[in-house]
Amino acid sequence: MTFGSMLDFGLPVESMMGRRFHTVIRQQYDFSCGSAALATLLRYHYDDPQSERSVFLGMWRDGDRAQIRRAGFSLLDMKRYLEARGITADGYRVGLDQIEKARLPGIALIDFNGYRHFVVVKGVEAGSVLLGDPSLGLRREKPAIFARQWNGVFFVLNGRIAAARRHFNQRADLDLAPTAPRYGGAAPLGLAALALTRPLPGEF
Repeated sequence: MTFGSMLDFGLPVESMMGRRFHTVIRQQYDFSCGSAALATLLRYHYDDPQSERSVFLGMWRDGDRAQIRRAGFSLLDMKRYLEARGITADGYRVGLDQIEKARLPGIALIDFNGYRHFVVVKGVEAGSVLLGDPSLGLRREKPAIFARQWNGVFFVLNGRIAAARRHFNQRADLDLAPTAPRYGGAAPLGLAALALTRPLPGEF
């Protein structure tokens, strides 16, 4: 009996990697982590079913196209896209303890193995940070390691807090994410600071 015949029971078989993208939108291009991260945040944390393509095209339409061509999307592009849809959002310089206390998901820019990359912070608990990574799917990172990778800016939507908190630290996400070997009282960052928060050319 071959391994293939052992699996041929007419039942759906899904890889572990596939399951890790159940609540994360996978980026389609090397430079599209920003649009995939924002689409993930909207679809899975705010019940707003956007696709990577719709967010990508919206940010391209409303953004600084010359700058986007040179360096990709920034948090400022995300903010402008959301405002065009009647949603306000801001970046805050906070710590993980504030995110954990506030229980709000958001987008962070990290330096991951030498590349700057947007991820969704989907939860913080039990000594780990739950990330929705557009290139790797659901994963956990140790807080100390995440803090070293992260630039400290947390991009969140203003309002609809009940929906956001309902989708923070979801048990199903925590169970699927492999374990890695307080936003209150902060002032929003200015537009110039948000414009600087983008991956560099060639980064993902």
